[in-house]
Amino acid sequence: MIRPIWLSAAVTLWLYAQQTTTTKLQVQIQPEAHLAPQQISLSFRVSPDGSSEVTRQTESIAAWVRALPGQRIRLQARVLSMTGPIGPISPTALGWSGGLIRASSGAQNATCTAGTFDGAQPADLISNWTRFASLACAVTFFLISPRTLPPGSYTGTVDLVLRAD
Repeated sequence: MIRPIWLSAAVTLWLYAQQTTTTKLQVQIQPEAHLAPQQISLSFRVSPDGSSEVTRQTESIAAWVRALPGQRIRLQARVLSMTGPIGPISPTALGWSGGLIRASSGAQNATCTAGTFDGAQPADLISNWTRFASLACAVTFFLISPRTLPPGSYTGTVDLVLRAD
């Protein structure tokens, strides 16, 4: 009869251990970002008399971000290259102006910005975006002073980066 008692004690101990175990579920949400497009090809034309110029180009940029609380969401642009008929030209010859197309609730306070490019620093195309959301901006890139540039074709590439910091 010793065996059933031993078995009963082992089962009781096992059940007791099962009842005192605590199970925790930890969900970790990582920051995530999606951007389209990630790069923009620019093409402008300056004519000798100004009659057939193309000095503006508008692009739609869509972004979706899941950021950690308190992070600032940044959509930045950097001019990778800009070339005209006589060779490379400074990124400072290029400007942009943005307008909000749509924004979900977390980006309602966000603003599509305007400015000129600096060859040393990326430009922030959006300001005041601090919460998980999606938004889209129509961004017009333009030659700042086309009349001061030699006539011909101008091409360039703008790199876009979406990040939270």
